[in-house]
Amino acid sequence: MPDSARKRLLVVEEALKDFVGHWYEYVKAVAELSAASGADVEIVGHSRASDALLSESGVHPLFPRTLWDGDYRHGLPGWRKLGLPRHNWLVFWTMRRFLKDHGPFDVTFVPTVVGHHIWAWRLLSLLYPRRIGRLVLLIRNNAASYAPGSAEPTFNRAAMLLKWGLRSFASDIDAGRVVFATDSDRLADEYRALAGLTPVVFPSPRVAPPAAPSAPRDPAASVLFACLGPARFEKGIDVLQQAIALYLADPAAPPARFAIQWPSPIEDADGVPYPPDVALAASGWVNFLDQPLDSAAYDALLSSTDCMVLPYRRSSYFARISGVAVEAVTGGIPVITTRDTWTADLVATSGAGLAVDDGDAAALAAAMADLARDYPRWRGEAEARRATAQAAHSGGEFLEKLWGEPVS
Repeated sequence: MPDSARKRLLVVEEALKDFVGHWYEYVKAVAELSAASGADVEIVGHSRASDALLSESGVHPLFPRTLWDGDYRHGLPGWRKLGLPRHNWLVFWTMRRFLKDHGPFDVTFVPTVVGHHIWAWRLLSLLYPRRIGRLVLLIRNNAASYAPGSAEPTFNRAAMLLKWGLRSFASDIDAGRVVFATDSDRLADEYRALAGLTPVVFPSPRVAPPAAPSAPRDPAASVLFACLGPARFEKGIDVLQQAIALYLADPAAPPARFAIQWPSPIEDADGVPYPPDVALAASGWVNFLDQPLDSAAYDALLSSTDCMVLPYRRSSYFARISGVAVEAVTGGIPVITTRDTWTADLVATSGAGLAVDDGDAAALAAAMADLARDYPRWRGEAEARRATAQAAHSGGEFLEKLWGEPVS
């Protein structure tokens, strides 16, 4: 961006309230990159933002409710059915007041857009275009599901509402006032099929921290397999627990330890609470991380990870990216993931590791054992491709797409 004009960036992430997950790490990376390039950055987040987050980031704690906490999945049927219009109204009313009090901005960036936000931003963009500036709407979630073995997206009725919301921006997109963005080529294809619009594909702004010098590795040391990012059922956490149990029961498996981020309760596909496995927790080999990690703690855990294990369900993650997979390949860490997903493509093009069939716990356990037996080779291959991964996820390229101009 031109040095002669200090520009203003607004980042709106309603779910930002603590150090859990990549809402925090992603927003922090965007803010730090933008500030380093000379921009003033304002961040809007959750009304229950933690004191630690407030003191670190200066986030404006505004949103009393977030879709991501499941506020519209429970309660009376009428409440659930009205979740989409109610939340769009909440977004509109919250941001209307903020924009009037704190605008104008040169760029407004909304990094996690779904149907519960799109109509609010359509109305805001019509009423307050000068206060919003360049509106960048980034969609990171899939609108479709994918049947086993199929690359054809299947859209439900909710996706049709999102479709018409996106299409309502067509003239503003053509004029450059609004940018419809996503973060994978597969998701771009999906949304092109849904709405007839071609999203701009953004790289990830969050890569691995610089590697610290380390002592030579003891060949007999156990391998640390980690699954980072908050546990969710669509990430295959049940498959991972089954695979770890099989691994620990195999006397021929190499020594290994496991770390799983599980900072909040989760539910299975039927909405039933799904807890960590008590036997695994008692084994002494599995560490369930049930507290939020700040950046220093998270980066330390990432740096100590020998292999990232991400058995994501293909139906949800055929097209979606994985922030922790990007961190792994840019940090020279091998990855084990699900075959025929974006993450598997990432590993094949700029990382090292193995892919297994969706939902196959036995294959996942075998892959972890195979990688542990030949770990120095896999780590060497991952480190050799680290520069390729970092070039594909460049902070400078991210900023140029965000601002729509070269960044000095």
